[in-house]
Amino acid sequence: MKVVNKWPVWLCLLLSLLTSSAQALSVYQVNARLHFGGQLKTDSAFVILENDTSRFEEHGAGGYSLVLRVEQNAGGSYTVQAEISADQGKGQMLLGSPALTLEKNQPAQVSFTSEKVGRVDLSLTLTEHRHIDESELQECKYVECD
Repeated sequence: MKVVNKWPVWLCLLLSLLTSSAQALSVYQVNARLHFGGQLKTDSAFVILENDTSRFEEHGAGGYSLVLRVEQNAGGSYTVQAEISADQGKGQMLLGSPALTLEKNQPAQVSFTSEKVGRVDLSLTLTEHRHIDESELQECKYVECD
């Protein structure tokens, strides 16, 4: 199986979206634990740029895809929209798209049952929220691991 971590690609997208004047944008770190049928699929930190998504995926039969997007709510809470897919040997199939509302450093969980993989458990904790500007971005990297 091939594991792909695509979160550094946000740097490329950000550089193409920024204008010549420095803009303040939010960057979030969300720690995620995803289980299918009691089996841990990922325990990863996602770095998510404002108005963008971050994705972890494992290709091939038994693989998965977890995509996260963060929005800050009035009052200081956050909503994380997730897309959870599984690969049962026929490509990625969407299992669910839960939205979780959480406070910084306070875990939030969601569980549901899927015909494809059994019980799906997702736990998220937003651990960082920082503002950056264009002057802090110096390079664009894409990381792919075998």
